[in-house]
Amino acid sequence: MANINKQDFLPDMPVISIISVVYNAEEFLEQTLLSIVKQTYRNIELIIIDGGSTDGTLDIIKRYEKHISYWVSEPDKGIYDAMNKATEVVTGDWVNFVGAGDILLNVLHKVVERLKDNNKIYYGDVYRNDILKVFNGRFTGFRFSRVAICHQAILYPAKVYKKYKYDLLYRSNSDHHLNILLYGDKDYKWEYFPIVICVYEGGGYSAINKDFHFIKNRIKIVKENMPFIVYLYAYARNLVFKLRNKQYYK
Repeated sequence: MANINKQDFLPDMPVISIISVVYNAEEFLEQTLLSIVKQTYRNIELIIIDGGSTDGTLDIIKRYEKHISYWVSEPDKGIYDAMNKATEVVTGDWVNFVGAGDILLNVLHKVVERLKDNNKIYYGDVYRNDILKVFNGRFTGFRFSRVAICHQAILYPAKVYKKYKYDLLYRSNSDHHLNILLYGDKDYKWEYFPIVICVYEGGGYSAINKDFHFIKNRIKIVKENMPFIVYLYAYARNLVFKLRNKQYYK
């Protein structure tokens, strides 16, 4: 369902595709949509993939339909299946993900000034309500190997999704998996800017669902995609993790 008239977009300025995947999110979705609608920057393509909500989520989506470029409501195989569906309909230049309950700060007009190279993946900061502090900062390879950048803070060149999809094997860490693959892809570089992009509610799906497939495979993924010294670091940390979680490595 497409509704946005792109003739209203600023010429010669990039279009940011903001993706929100939701399911039974009536309590939180509206504040997220309002934060997007109220952006000073207007070249926004808003895409919503709903997993077949049975509460009032669809009523909220329909209420904001004139601001939405594309939305669909249908069953999916989980959050990353929904994210893959969304990337298939993206027509913008850059891709950002926000969840229901997240509040996108009015900074896209500042962020867009940084988006100069579509062979770079740009990331800023988020404010996490669950820990009451700004999270992210600059990621070294060592930090990258063990901690996921909040996807609310990342702007991916849209062309990334012509080559990559989220691996459905990983039910809550597929974004971290993809980011490690991209770290090892010589076609892309990561660049940090110190701008808080989003207020992240915290306690989302990945926070409450341990992804043991990713935990078991992470060292192999790091070895194949990151410098050897980072692999050694990750390997040592993983030995400690295994000792603390023997029941999962029988």
